[in-house]
Amino acid sequence: MSNRRLTCRFLAAVAAAALLVLPLNATEAQTDPATVPGKTFAAYEYWWYPIDFVDHFIEPLSSQWEVEGNGAALTQHGMLTLDSTRRGSLGVTLRGHDRARGRWEIRLRGTRFETGRSDYTVAAELVPADSAEQHCGAQNIGFAGFRPVVDHTARFHIRSLPDHEFTSVKRRMNLTNGYWHTYAVQVTAERIAWFVDGAARAVENRPEALSGIPLTLRLQLQAVPGEAMNRSRLQVDTVRYFTLGTPSNKAVRGELPTQGTYADAC
Repeated sequence: MSNRRLTCRFLAAVAAAALLVLPLNATEAQTDPATVPGKTFAAYEYWWYPIDFVDHFIEPLSSQWEVEGNGAALTQHGMLTLDSTRRGSLGVTLRGHDRARGRWEIRLRGTRFETGRSDYTVAAELVPADSAEQHCGAQNIGFAGFRPVVDHTARFHIRSLPDHEFTSVKRRMNLTNGYWHTYAVQVTAERIAWFVDGAARAVENRPEALSGIPLTLRLQLQAVPGEAMNRSRLQVDTVRYFTLGTPSNKAVRGELPTQGTYADAC
């Protein structure tokens, strides 16, 4: 083969390789991973470790998740999926991993399939591990709560006996169908902090907010009692729990929640 032909082939190969690395136009370019929703975790931003529990839902839903309510709870494609009916709540509660303190983080999204009826609330809460301590939700810590599509705000709460409630919100959120976000909560002996998409949003340190009781994770589609509901879905692809064995690598700061009263305590 002549040198000229070899040279032409070499230049053609170089040109083809260059096409693989040249920037694409705006309609073809891949999204910058740093801007993908739900990819920023507080655990990475604040250097949380050691990790004590993790579930990526690769296997069928294990017996450590207790299912309660109407609908289907299963794992698929590396996600926990809760599919509601049109009546009643549906949830799963983690058993055997009770902790009074620590750091919990999830990656979650919600989907609404219908309109014309009442909307489910997608909720992630820490609830008392002992059912005798639940008092109708009066000792829960909610670190994600929203209605898919309807809301643009995620809501957080802490409740303690006899009827205290501390609330905060994260506004201007994209909560359309299938849009991922990460949510986390850190509970210490002195304070409780909420995180969304890797950033601290609110910090509560008033003594009356801190129950100190063992808690566990509950994920739920919450129905409006007695009403017909729009069929909806909750999906989580990551659940992790970290101990407080190491401090955060930077200060955890956020607004002070609003104190009020929880009327449904029992």
